[in-house]
Parts: sequence; structure tokens; C-alpha cells
Amino acid sequence: MKSKFLKLTLIPFMISVTLYAKDIANEIIPTKHNKNLTIEDIAEIQPGLGTIMIEFGHRFYIIYYAAKATNWELAEYELEELIEAQEVAETTRPKYKKQLKAFEDNYLEKLEDTIEKKNFTKFKKQYNNTIKACNTCHALNGHPYIKYQLPKEPPRYLRMAL
Repeated sequence: MKSKFLKLTLIPFMISVTLYAKDIANEIIPTKHNKNLTIEDIAEIQPGLGTIMIEFGHRFYIIYYAAKATNWELAEYELEELIEAQEVAETTRPKYKKQLKAFEDNYLEKLEDTIEKKNFTKFKKQYNNTIKACNTCHALNGHPYIKYQLPKEPPRYLRMAL
């Protein structure tokens, strides 16, 4: 009895939700630039993993030089922002979500621990392990030609030392 009731109520509900979702995807949203976009249009223009990795690599670079200058607050901030960028990638490119989350759990959390302990020797070792993991991940995903290397100098536009 319960099963029949659930089927009779859930099936029409699921059909209406599906139809509503299709309507939403094609709903026109006006922008301030006099352009009309659908939700589907907006979904299509979300940044790809390559675009997000530019921000990722840049923040990763700053983390190193901030830690080297013992500006642990900046290193921590940049790592938090880097993880947020990665979370965008997990949402916009769900194909890579498990892999990105595993990277965070196995490498970025360990890097965060060394930042919290303010120990540059341990930080540098974990940082180098993280670089190896990045380059392995690139190769495993069909991009063996992408090999991260730390720039020789810190960015000139940011003061690393406090």
C-alpha cells in the first residue's frame, strides 16, 4: 500500500521537477550589458581547469616565498584562497572532483599543518612533495608537458616579509 502511494505521488512530482528544471535552463536572464543569457549559457562559460590552475599556480608560488620570509599569515591566506579556487574547479569540472579532493586531503592539508607549525624546513619538504604530486597529476591527466617549477624570485609586487 505504502509503495503504491509513494509511486503515485513521487512519479508525477519527479516529472514536474524535471520539466521545471528544463524550463529554468532555458530561462533568459538579462545582464547589465544588454545581453540575454540562459542558465545553460552561463554554465558553458564557467572557467575550465586550465584557467583555474593559473590562479592555483600563482598562489602556490606566493605561499613558498611568504613561508620563506616567515610571513606565515600570508602563506596561510594564500593557501586558503588556493583551496577555494580548487573548490570552484570541483564544482565547474566535476569529472576531476575526486582527484582534486584527494590532492587536497593528501598534500594541501599537510602543507597547511607545516604552515601552522611555522617550520620552514618541514614546510619546504612538504612543498616539494606537493610539486611532485602536481606534476604526476598533470601526467596522469594527459598533460605530461605541464611541469610546475618554483620561480627563482618572489613576486616583486608583494612584500613577503612583515
